Order: sequence, then structure tokens, then C-alpha cells
Amino acid sequence: MAPRYRSNGIDLSFLESPLLITESRERYLCLRTQLQREIEPSGIVEKILFADILGHVWEVIRLRRCRDFVINLAHQPALSNILEQLCGSPQNDRDCKARMALERDWFCKPEARRKVAELLAEFGLDEGVIEAEAIRRKLPELETLDKLMASQQARLNRAFRTLSEYREEFATRARQAVDRVTGGPLPLQIDVLSHQQTGVENEQ
Repeated sequence: MAPRYRSNGIDLSFLESPLLITESRERYLCLRTQLQREIEPSGIVEKILFADILGHVWEVIRLRRCRDFVINLAHQPALSNILEQLCGSPQNDRDCKARMALERDWFCKPEARRKVAELLAEFGLDEGVIEAEAIRRKLPELETLDKLMASQQARLNRAFRTLSEYREEFATRARQAVDRVTGGPLPLQIDVLSHQQTGVENEQ
């Protein structure tokens, strides 16, 4: 569960996306702290927009991580399929067990990695072909994840634009309010008076 935070006594935790059981609370807090340092949200409106931005950024990170996992999980069947194409089917139970052990050990034993690499080299290939096959086998899932990431990125861009437009509109309203109260653009008047006084002092 994402940590709670408040703005002027108002609990805004309901705006944050809950964390999955496999996700790191520390990493989430680190991301939120870094974004807060960069964006510096002030006031409840900006903090609501900030929570929206934070949620979209975290979701993009989550989908990218999921994409990597999908490819990694496909490496075993990819390796099995490649060995089948290059070496054919095992002829007996002993060969079958040896093939299964090679496919399993490839993930964790350097000797098995080296043996597979040597086998691929005989056909002018390297381990990149295993990754290519893993991606090919999971293209439908990867395309779905890519669409989800593109959607989240578009929402993130809209959230940034909304925050920028809000700040620009707020600044405009603030300038107009100052002008109404002071009867004109106060900073410019001060600058002119200061310049005139400096000129008078120089003439004296």
C-alpha cells in the first residue's frame, strides 16, 4: 500500500495507486521524493496533479518491468525450440534428459552457457538468437504492453501540460490581481522610479 500524505490536513492518499505485493515501497518513496524535488507542487490543486503524474510515471515503470519479465520467461521455450531446430529431436530417453538438463542449466551454470554458445557458433549464431526467438514468441503480449505504455505516456504528457497550464493561468491571475490592487504593473513602475532617481543623482 502506498504511504499516506496530507495537504493542509486533507488526506490525499486515496489519489495514489496502491503498490503490488512485489513492488518496493522504498523505491516508490524515492521516486516520489525526487519528483517532488523537481516539480515542487504547492497548494491542493498542484498536489492533486502531482499525484496523477506520480501514478502515471510509476505505471510506466511497472509496465516496462513487466515487459522485461515476459521476455525473460520466454527464454526457456525459445532455447528449447532453437535446439530442436538445430539438433533435431532427442533419439532416446538419455538424450532427452541431457537436452532438458542443458536447457535448465543454461540459466544458471556457466558450463551449460558455454556449451550452448559453442553449439550456436557451429551454425554461425550466438545467444542473441535466443532473445530474438523469445521476443517472437511473445509478440502479442509485448504489443499489448507497448500499447498500455503508450497510453500511460500520453496521460503523463497530458498531466504535465495540465500542471503547466494551471501554473501559467495562476501566474496570470496573480499578475492581474497585483495590477488591479496597485493600479498598474508595480515591478515596472518601481524599476522606472529607480532609474529616474539614479539619473538625478548622477546629474547632481
